[in-house]
Amino acid sequence: MQCVREQSATYSKVDNIGLPVDHYGLNKFGSKNGNYRIILRKLLETITPIVSQKQRQLYSVPIDTVESYTERHRLSATVNEKLHVPHQKASVPYALTIHGLGGTGKTQLALKYVKDHQDDYNPILWIDAKDEDSVRSSFERCASELQLSVDRTQTQGSSLLDSPTVQAVLRWLYSRKDTDEAWLAIIDNADDVSWGIKKVLPKGQRGSVIITSQDSQSQKLVDGGCEEVRVDTMELLEARMLLLRHLPLVPEPVPQDIQEDCDKIAERLGYLALAIDLAGAYIGNETDQRQAPRQYLADYARHRDDLLQSEHNRGLSASDKTVWTVWDTTLEKIERHHADWRPGWLLAFLARFSDGVVQDELFRLASLRISSVTREMYDETAELPEWHEWLAKVLEFDGEKWHDFFYRQGRKVLIRYNLLQQSQGDWGGVRMHGLVQWRATKFGQAMPWDRWHLIATTAACAQLSKETLRPEFRRHMVTHIPDLSRKCLTRLGIDEARMPFVWGTIGRTYFDEGRWEKAEELHMQEMETRTRLLGKEHPSTLTSIANLASTYRNQGRWKEAEELEVQVIETSARVFGEENLSTLTSIANLASTYWNQGRWKEAEELEVQVIRIRKRVLGEKHPDTLTSIANLALTYWNQGRWKEAEELGVQVIQTRKRVLGKEHPDTLTSMGNQALTYWNQGRWKEAEELEVQVMETSTRVLGEEHPFTLISMANLACTWRSQNRIEEAISMMEKCFELQRRILGPDHFDTVSSRKALNKWQGGNNEIKLRSDFLSLDM
Repeated sequence: MQCVREQSATYSKVDNIGLPVDHYGLNKFGSKNGNYRIILRKLLETITPIVSQKQRQLYSVPIDTVESYTERHRLSATVNEKLHVPHQKASVPYALTIHGLGGTGKTQLALKYVKDHQDDYNPILWIDAKDEDSVRSSFERCASELQLSVDRTQTQGSSLLDSPTVQAVLRWLYSRKDTDEAWLAIIDNADDVSWGIKKVLPKGQRGSVIITSQDSQSQKLVDGGCEEVRVDTMELLEARMLLLRHLPLVPEPVPQDIQEDCDKIAERLGYLALAIDLAGAYIGNETDQRQAPRQYLADYARHRDDLLQSEHNRGLSASDKTVWTVWDTTLEKIERHHADWRPGWLLAFLARFSDGVVQDELFRLASLRISSVTREMYDETAELPEWHEWLAKVLEFDGEKWHDFFYRQGRKVLIRYNLLQQSQGDWGGVRMHGLVQWRATKFGQAMPWDRWHLIATTAACAQLSKETLRPEFRRHMVTHIPDLSRKCLTRLGIDEARMPFVWGTIGRTYFDEGRWEKAEELHMQEMETRTRLLGKEHPSTLTSIANLASTYRNQGRWKEAEELEVQVIETSARVFGEENLSTLTSIANLASTYWNQGRWKEAEELEVQVIRIRKRVLGEKHPDTLTSIANLALTYWNQGRWKEAEELGVQVIQTRKRVLGKEHPDTLTSMGNQALTYWNQGRWKEAEELEVQVMETSTRVLGEEHPFTLISMANLACTWRSQNRIEEAISMMEKCFELQRRILGPDHFDTVSSRKALNKWQGGNNEIKLRSDFLSLDM
């Protein structure tokens, strides 16, 4: 036996009881003698308070999960997992913030965790953190539940932290020992953290904290480490189940038509939990439960604003808010605390764009032309209101590029509170939930949001027509173009004399994107208005006529195009001279129309004339000169002059690759046409290699539905058919034909050509005579 010092054999936090026994007697009691009873009595004195406290489960949660609550298994599992991640150096070892857009169900998710783990914590305290008064009331309730003695005579300062009640609760939680049970505190609705909620956040080594907030930075409330879970919209099956919980339908299973209607309601509401729950309460009050979902869809189509703003069913839902009010506090706060950046204005402005998705590229393009376009659209002598300066800051141009600092600051605030989400990809930007977009359109309704939207989109289109290196953005750009009717432009303060500028600028974007019917509509209005206001011989009028003729030509309406082009050439030659660049452009356009009608000799004569003058005036490498040479090569091709066509084609390809780049649409056009030259010489392998390259690049750059991409698909199909790869050829042409029929229309000449080829191939006809229909003429 070895003797040790007394202090090394005792534990400082346990009472020291001396017994008149040897070492063996400390471990073994021979009988229930006096020493045994002394130890037993002391153990009971220690254990009894702990046991009695364990028996008194303290659950201070004033709200409950609603009857319609729908389990979100993936989120619940994530919450459970994250709340058990320890942070030993933190102010509380287990902490989790549940953040997301208002109305996504964060509070109900926290409540579900509390219900599932009610026996794991004691006490469980709920703090409503929407404002200081709510926090103060919550601490009063918790102090009462904990039966804490609070000195009410103590002077209470204006600061929440000075409150004796708050201090009493925080001290009690902080003082819990390892022998005490773990406690859980839920800090709900901590959307505004600026007033100091962090200072009264519970701390202590026996604690766990759950925070719910619209603020994506709310995890910073906990010093030393905090996990986070972002709550987004519901999944389809979750949303359907939530709606069905409001419909006590009998019999089961739920009829298919009702399920489908519920899915449509969820889709209309963007799968937002609050909106779906309110819709469920609405349809649950209908007398005819089977027809209620369909009736809601009909009502929503005609009375969306009334339904989303209605408070009649608010008390029946999980929240005391509606879709109209759920973001009010956040919007008011961010406008108040970030007045320099006006994030509320930015949200309202962005809400005007299609589907609430705005690419940064759009604003970059707009910034480069915003000043000149605004002068073209509005009287530059008119005094603009002070708030117009805000748009100038958002789209500020520093002389070289878009200076986006002001925009990024406002955007950062909106992303922080989940009112916007960043979108990635080739064209990064921001997106917003559909109902946030709806609510934002009601913000500051006296402001000229629609006018700003028109200015920005027109400026972006004007710049886009100048930047040809990355044309693939056009397919996104056209989705943002607003209503351009005369009535709408008048409402936005556009004088009639300035309307043609808008129509012409945006019509060019539609034309370049292959949306020729939309381009025709705008160019027709442009031409008619300029003719009436400026006269038939004014340069702007002639440009409008030429633009309209181009849309006719691309729709295969050769006669109408020719009439307008002859008119433009005659007037331009008389007014400006035969060698004027505008006159040359008109002659080149007429040559294209002749070409498309198979009038090769007439086309050749005009093309040679244009090339000669353009080489002298513009130079051999100028894009317009190269276009003329490329078109002459096609004319040679159609006359069977393969060698001459090939030589010119190679020259154009090499120059365009060097000057414009390998993926520029003009370069791709030249490569596609060169493939046709190879094709007619039986050089199938060389033709196929070029056509595959052109189609893949065009699909990536311009999109699968662009008319040029469709031509490249048809060309490749013809090459495969010539190589007797029948199944591949038919499959490709079928795909091409279906796209052309949907996009260009069943009567478009490209669609008709594809249908004829397809019918022949499917009928076993080996003849291929439509190569000229699939040539891509440079414009």
